[in-house]
Amino acid sequence: MEKNQINADEFVSKFMDGSLKHLTYIQTPIKIFPLRDIAPYLKTPVPPIFFGYNLLIHITEGYFNQQIESTTFMVNAPAVVICNYGHISAIHSVDKSAQGYCVLIKEQAMTSMFREQEILHIFNIAPLLNLSKEDSQELNNMLDLLYREIYTDKPYKELYESIFKTVALKIIKLSNANKSLERKQEIALAFKQLVHLHFNKHKTVDFYADKLAVSINYLNRCVSSVFNKSSKELILEVAIINSQLLLLETNKSVASIAYELDFADPSYFTRLFKKIVGISPSEYRKGVK
Repeated sequence: MEKNQINADEFVSKFMDGSLKHLTYIQTPIKIFPLRDIAPYLKTPVPPIFFGYNLLIHITEGYFNQQIESTTFMVNAPAVVICNYGHISAIHSVDKSAQGYCVLIKEQAMTSMFREQEILHIFNIAPLLNLSKEDSQELNNMLDLLYREIYTDKPYKELYESIFKTVALKIIKLSNANKSLERKQEIALAFKQLVHLHFNKHKTVDFYADKLAVSINYLNRCVSSVFNKSSKELILEVAIINSQLLLLETNKSVASIAYELDFADPSYFTRLFKKIVGISPSEYRKGVK
C-alpha cells in the first residue's frame, strides 16, 4: 500500500501547525528531531496513518498517548516507543512540553545495517519500553551524538549508522529481546513481518508457509504459541487495520475498499471490521472524520 505511506514532509504539512522554520530538512536515511521541536506544534489527535519509516521515540520528560496497531499506550517519561515499518500508528494526545528525540529510519537502511537475527530482535521489542533514569540518560547521550553528526555539514554515513546501531542494540539489551529466540518465535516473528509486507495481495496461509519453508500446520502452531491467534486471524487483522487508512484517506465506498483489499464479499469484510475495530466501517469513517 505504497500510496498510503506518509513521509516526514507530508506529516509536517498535514499534522503540524505554526511556524515550522526551525525544522531543518535532512536528506539522510536516518532522521532525528528533538521532541521540543515537534510536540508543541502537533495537531492532535493524529488519525491512524501508515508511516513509511521505522519510528523510535525516546521521551525524557512529559507524556503522550499513542496507538500502535490495535493497542493504545500511555507513554510516560522516561520511556522508548518503537513502531516498526508496516505498522499503523495514531497519536491521541501529547504533552506540549515533552522532551527527548524522535528518530525515523528508512526500511532499506534498517535491512542494510542489521543482520536478520538483529531485525527479528527489533521486531520482538514490545512497542513501549519503560526506562530507569540512568538508562534513559545513557540513551539520551547516544542520541545527542547521533543528532550532532546528522546535523553537521557533511554527515558521515558510517559514523551515524554506527551510532544508531549502538542505540538500537542498547534498546534490544534493555528490553531483553536479545535472548536467543526459540525456533517457534523466529518463525512467528518472521511471519508477522512478511504479513505486513504482503497482506494486500496474499491472505492465504500457504503463501507465507512457502516463503518460510515450513508446513502450514507448523506455521499455525508457531503463530498460535507466540501471538495467541491463528495465522489466518493475524493476516485478517493486519488487513483490517490497514483498511482504516483507506476509510480515512479516500472517499471510496466500503464495498470498493473491501474489493481493493482482496475481500470477495463486502458484507464479510464489514462483519470482520466490526469484530476487530468494535464499530462498522461507516461508523468508523464518520466518527474519526
